[in-house]
Amino acid sequence: GAGDPDPPKGRSPVKNGPMNESGGAGARPDSAASSRVSLSLVIPAYNEGPRLDDGVARLRAAIAAGAIDPETTEFIVVDDGSTDDTTERAGTLFSVFSHVRLLRLSENHGKGGAVRAGVAVASAPVIAFADADMAIDPGQTPQFVGALAKADLAIGSRAASGASVNRSSLHRSLMNRAFNRLVNALTSVALDDTQCGFKAFRAPVAKLLFHCSVTERFAFDVEILSLARRFGLVIAEVPVQWLRVQGSQIRPWSDARSMASDVFRASRSAASVAPVPTLSVKLPGAEPSAAPAVSAAA
Repeated sequence: GAGDPDPPKGRSPVKNGPMNESGGAGARPDSAASSRVSLSLVIPAYNEGPRLDDGVARLRAAIAAGAIDPETTEFIVVDDGSTDDTTERAGTLFSVFSHVRLLRLSENHGKGGAVRAGVAVASAPVIAFADADMAIDPGQTPQFVGALAKADLAIGSRAASGASVNRSSLHRSLMNRAFNRLVNALTSVALDDTQCGFKAFRAPVAKLLFHCSVTERFAFDVEILSLARRFGLVIAEVPVQWLRVQGSQIRPWSDARSMASDVFRASRSAASVAPVPTLSVKLPGAEPSAAPAVSAAA
């Protein structure tokens, strides 16, 4: 996935840019093209040039199996300020698809910033994001989309019953378990795997959550899920098939302290966001003479 080196001190979170966009004929779909897409797949990438070929190969396998329709899918690759040939390699590999947007952030913001930038330009009614290495089998995409029939967002889980984890390292497994315990101790997400790299949303939900979020780095998932709980949204967990891919940007031990700090900040940030205001109407019940009361509820 997108890497998260420490950002320069004093830089405020970037919501939707700055960025450059490229990608040929499919880079800026017109309104007619946008109306034909049913899924926007955001792929954050930081120095992923060497791994993009294998990731796209897994994506092509999912397309060949009928799990993803390339004619109705918008692929949004966000280069998170890479110093290698990520943008050029992505341009070559994704050029065969009809609906492609390549975004390049002018500097590295972290995975959260990259996904936020992609969500901001997504045009389909369903928005998902996946790591560039496609460690989560993209052939499971229909399961995520199907889960949205009864939920506002669907998140992959390596801890759910039916999940399959292939070649996970001991260090990473221990870090994931400790991280999830920390998350559930500091937040009310009550989920066993917040960091799984595939999540799908109804588009209005994705736009709302990422608009309200500010976390740029790996803990952005925690803030997004904390906000979802605070807003009373329904979260579905989808058991995934996860394959360990060499070259991950996560450094299990050296990143642990910064990730813990990010979780604390993300939990406080989510708690500070006011719930979405709604209108509730109280109809006359036990007291027939009482007039209907309309109140604003948060």
